[in-house]
Amino acid sequence: MPRSIAVLRDFSGGINTQFNPRDIQDNQLGYSQDAMGDRVGSIRTMGNGSGTPRQVNNSASSKSINTLASTDIVNSAGYGFKHFELDWTEGGANTGEHYLAVVDQSGELNLWDYTNNSWATVSVDVSSDQTDCLPIITAINNGIRVADTNLSNASTIKYYMYIKRSQLGVDRSGFYAGSNNLPAPTTNDTQNTLVSSATYDNAQFNFKIESTSGITGTWASDTYIFGMSFVYDGNQESAISICADGLGASDVNEDRALQVAVYAANASSTNYDARQTGARIYWKYSSGLGSSAAAPAVQGEWNLLVDVDITGTSSDSHAYGIRSKMGDKFANWTVVSNQASAEIVIPDPPIDTYATLNGYRSSDGPLIIGNAGDGYKTAVFANRRMFVANVKMTGSDGNQVQEADRIMYSPANKPDVFPSSNFIDVIKGDAEPYLKLETVGDRLFAYKADTLYIINISNPSPAGWYLEATHKGMGILHPAAIFKTDFGLAWVNPNGLFIYQEGGGIAELSEGRILNGHGTDDYGFNAWGKLITANSIVGYSQKDKEIIINIDCSSTTSNTTFGGNGADVVVYDMETQSFWFGKNRLTSGGVASNFEYDWNGDLIYASETLDTVTIRSWQSDSQTSTGFLFSTKDIDFGSPGKKKKVYDIYITYKHSDSNSVSNFLSYSTNGGTSFVTVDGDNSTAIANNTLDQAASWEIHKFTFTTPINCQSLTLRFNGPTSNASKIDINDISIEYRELYGRVPAT
Repeated sequence: MPRSIAVLRDFSGGINTQFNPRDIQDNQLGYSQDAMGDRVGSIRTMGNGSGTPRQVNNSASSKSINTLASTDIVNSAGYGFKHFELDWTEGGANTGEHYLAVVDQSGELNLWDYTNNSWATVSVDVSSDQTDCLPIITAINNGIRVADTNLSNASTIKYYMYIKRSQLGVDRSGFYAGSNNLPAPTTNDTQNTLVSSATYDNAQFNFKIESTSGITGTWASDTYIFGMSFVYDGNQESAISICADGLGASDVNEDRALQVAVYAANASSTNYDARQTGARIYWKYSSGLGSSAAAPAVQGEWNLLVDVDITGTSSDSHAYGIRSKMGDKFANWTVVSNQASAEIVIPDPPIDTYATLNGYRSSDGPLIIGNAGDGYKTAVFANRRMFVANVKMTGSDGNQVQEADRIMYSPANKPDVFPSSNFIDVIKGDAEPYLKLETVGDRLFAYKADTLYIINISNPSPAGWYLEATHKGMGILHPAAIFKTDFGLAWVNPNGLFIYQEGGGIAELSEGRILNGHGTDDYGFNAWGKLITANSIVGYSQKDKEIIINIDCSSTTSNTTFGGNGADVVVYDMETQSFWFGKNRLTSGGVASNFEYDWNGDLIYASETLDTVTIRSWQSDSQTSTGFLFSTKDIDFGSPGKKKKVYDIYITYKHSDSNSVSNFLSYSTNGGTSFVTVDGDNSTAIANNTLDQAASWEIHKFTFTTPINCQSLTLRFNGPTSNASKIDINDISIEYRELYGRVPAT
């Protein structure tokens, strides 16, 4: 038979370890490391995660971000990194700003802003004196919430936000941080209570009630108790505290109006909480109970008496002050030397109650996840609601209870309020706690370790929500093992790599490509179930259309074979639907945070080495490597049962480094898994087995000193182990001759 040329020029199928190397597609590889065939027609050196983020507006120029010193995330690997945007700059300009947040293992929040390119430690420490904080950051409106998901710590959820408002004419605009507990009023004889004359208490409210004698009304001559709440952020109302004093029947004239005065004070040394926008005063018939008794809290709902607003300025006529009905204009404050008073006449009891104003009853639990030790494992803000799961909360009785199987949700536009009745229990007692919540469109994805629940939340009313699907084997082991993408979601577990595309459902990408289970493939490399660990996390580069899996974000190992190093990656290229392995392609020897998008939509992460955090980006373009190698399929030249004689190998290549690569080609015959450059009896070697530098495409010829007789042939190309370089191969040509006669049976 005459000599023939077999040409490999398409490597876009990537790695296939599920099938025998002889049975994979011609464009697939038996193994690959630090190589990518995502550009049809060539195979190249893989990118890496050592890039520098770019400047805003997709500039080609890099944005050098200062490192963050004295910051340890070793015990919080995979957590605590967030890019978010606010309308306000650090200087208070309403021009918009990009921020990066890093919360270390002690729970301390560090913030970086784009304009100043500097890090600042703000007064947010969710887990003081701890070293095992597992922080998550949720962006809400013009701020963030920071929570420690290690619920064994006595941590407290914190907020950081920009506030633009005045309180009683005092400008309070600026950045603020604090515990996210929306405290109810502290009441006593002189503070937040009924008083007999004008009484001012800084950052508090008091009120006076007089029954008129000449103004007709419908108030009954009865005994009354009063309660007060604080209002935060315009619409988030605290629990109600019972005021120290009430009114007796002799204090109220039958069928007459009440005249109510409210007193507020805002001294510069003792301001109201910057988030506070007002208060509400409520009433109940005491029904024979003492006005200071706790029992009235369960004797029916609280009725609105006065709505108090302290925002705005004196120039805002009827825009702030006090009112008895929500649709009324405010009676303006009179402000003298930081003391404010306002007065209204209330002929009839207002129809609103705490429940009608808020959509839940005042007795509906503690309302706030805000005590020390309270928290949740996961949170997501969607459809103007905050959803949290695996919740630990202090009840009204003071007992702290963790509901690992529970999802709780806030009322719309009240992200910090969680009535006890606002919960979703898909299933109880399955020994699987929730680990992560995410949303796509109107669907809530609730992940446990093994199970994924998809809940349809499209209905504006929670009564219309329903469980849409349950998927066993599609859970996650780490909260950062799922990533929200421009097409939907991508997540990884020991069973596979999965995506959800809105309108297209769930697909398993690794099926039929990477050997499943916990064994090893034909070349001794770990199957998928061994590769993916409890600390495997995932990200998606939307500009490169690549899913990047960090094998172990918590490991600093960097000197072993692929799959055993913390910076090892699995890359899935969406366009060619192919898998690629990379050794130490993130920060070698460092631990990593979760992945995030930056201001350009580029994939970034925080890497820590020796207590110094560096912000890095994934760069898909070829980057130098000392671990480049790939193996072709076991090539039988279309005639598996016949003998062949192989003479020469040709490649069209580029090589960036001036140092030559020795022993670049090795081979295996007849399905063998050991690769050699010289056969066992030294009769056949590879001449010209050194790859020189080539800035442009060149052809290199490898010649077998004695032609190889084989049934099939696998080629392995090995890059440099020192002197890192880039290698591109456009095509591989194999000169061979098919021999007469079949391979003898045994």
